[in-house]
Amino acid sequence: MKRKVNLNEITAKEPLKVKTEIQPSVMNLPEEEISDSSPFKLEIEIQKKPAGYQVKGHISGNVELTCSRCLKKFTHHIEQDFEYKLLPTSEIAGGEIKGSDLDIKFSDETVLDLADVAEEQVILNLPVKPVCSEECKEVHYKEWTEDEEKEVDKRWEKLKELKNKLKKE
Repeated sequence: MKRKVNLNEITAKEPLKVKTEIQPSVMNLPEEEISDSSPFKLEIEIQKKPAGYQVKGHISGNVELTCSRCLKKFTHHIEQDFEYKLLPTSEIAGGEIKGSDLDIKFSDETVLDLADVAEEQVILNLPVKPVCSEECKEVHYKEWTEDEEKEVDKRWEKLKELKNKLKKE
């Protein structure tokens, strides 16, 4: 499986096309958000331009997330096309960032690591607030029983007495 692309080998006449599978073990995915994931299928086409490269691709795979409402684990499928320009840092212009500038990446590297491309696309396509289903409407809290209340550390008894005393006043 091809994981790195030498950008110097790409000509203006012939774009480079790669289909590969990226293992999650070579990616730096956020462990606090993603419990597990499948390998990611990555198709990418890189075309040389007068200044830099045009990168187009498609990524697909599954990640295991935790529902922000009920805290259950669920599988989230990622299926996304992407496109951006890869320009040398010498092309950075001063001034304000325009909307059209958001699909530009700057780098002076001559090797493009496809694991980095896949990692970035997975992170960009994670939901801001993961929810296992539309039917998941409420958070399920554990109810305390009287038996569990009796098991409370004895050192908290004074605080409980103070709380009850304040209630009566």
